[in-house]
Amino acid sequence: RLRTAPTRASGRVMVAELRRVAEIGGLGAGAVRVDPVPEVKLSALARHLFVALASVGLYVPFSLQVTLAQDYLPRHVGTASGITLGLAVSAGGLAGPLIGHLADVTSLRMALTPLILMPVLSWLLFRTLPEPAVPRPPKAPAAAPAAVPGRPV
Repeated sequence: RLRTAPTRASGRVMVAELRRVAEIGGLGAGAVRVDPVPEVKLSALARHLFVALASVGLYVPFSLQVTLAQDYLPRHVGTASGITLGLAVSAGGLAGPLIGHLADVTSLRMALTPLILMPVLSWLLFRTLPEPAVPRPPKAPAAAPAAVPGRPV
């Protein structure tokens, strides 16, 4: 009963679901104690969580970048997609070894700190882009003249 989600939206169902939320909260699942976990393990777990969130944050904009490129090149959608993803992967392929070398020479923190500025830099650069033009629908082909009986076509 606690695992099934509501299937309809109505006032009666909403009241029942609010009671269900209160019942689940009363089970004490939210009161997890982390006192017995060593601080080193907690910091490692937090670090892995933030790395996972950063990874998601880095991959989410790909679809937005591709659609923006397709807006700028509406008649060449495939080319826009290929160039956008190709440039992004190439830039990452070139920057990865450089950041790795910097991490070897200094520290991982020092190597990853400049990456914090990348979203700000990209936002500033994208603010200078003009708004893409609205594509015009293609012209309909001219209708063929109707055949007249008795006249050759």
